[in-house]
Amino acid sequence: MKKQHLISALCVMSIPAITQAHDLWAYGQQVEAGKPLQAILGYGDSFPLGEKVAESRLNLLNPLVLHKTDGSSVTLTQQGENYHYVTKDNLAKAEYKISGSYKPTFWSKNEKGWKRENLTQMQDANYCEESSMFATTYINTGVDVSDFAIEPVGLPLEIVPLVDPTDIKPLEVFPVQVLYNGKPAKEVVVIGTTNEFTKLDEKAVYDHREPQAFSGKTDAQGKVNFIPALAGTWKIKASYEMPYPDQKVCQKRKLYSTYTFSVKTK
Repeated sequence: MKKQHLISALCVMSIPAITQAHDLWAYGQQVEAGKPLQAILGYGDSFPLGEKVAESRLNLLNPLVLHKTDGSSVTLTQQGENYHYVTKDNLAKAEYKISGSYKPTFWSKNEKGWKRENLTQMQDANYCEESSMFATTYINTGVDVSDFAIEPVGLPLEIVPLVDPTDIKPLEVFPVQVLYNGKPAKEVVVIGTTNEFTKLDEKAVYDHREPQAFSGKTDAQGKVNFIPALAGTWKIKASYEMPYPDQKVCQKRKLYSTYTFSVKTK
């Protein structure tokens, strides 16, 4: 009964702050020492396992990047479905991070809908934004968790865990920090959901109304205490916006970022 009440309460949450039609996320699908990494560059609605990316959008996405504890990084190779990426070499026993990014892209909207144009191209637009997206996740193939897990990769907008991201349990506080160009981003709304929650209303997911199971706002240090209600694979996201430098070209510059991780049962 308590679980039903909790889910009911979450379902009626109103979280209007982050409204892009598609999310970008990174997800380690096969993470095992001695085998190649298999990773997902998620773009769309099918979290966490991803879905085929439309051919018209492929040129907007950079390949996934694997980051190592020594500061080096390797660009992953696309193999199989166009959202599947692999390493050429087997993974060692180590800690890694995976990051993804979506190139800065103009999107404008008029009475006919959205188009990949700015205000000089769509002169009857009622809204324009330059969108960029970023994604990170942490993976571990069997070593002790070090400070590497709580350090930023260095993306323009990044959600960074402040404690061990491999030991998160339901209804326990998981502090994270949002960084814009490496500095704390204050008063940023952070929302989150899990595959165990969204599967209860898949129609809403594919209608770009993904049910959210958490909402919070960062403090002056860019920090917020994320509190997961359920076990599962989680995606938390944040957005940061500013006026576009040339208002004749576009109105806003918006950055979106996600962090993907697992919450274990107690």
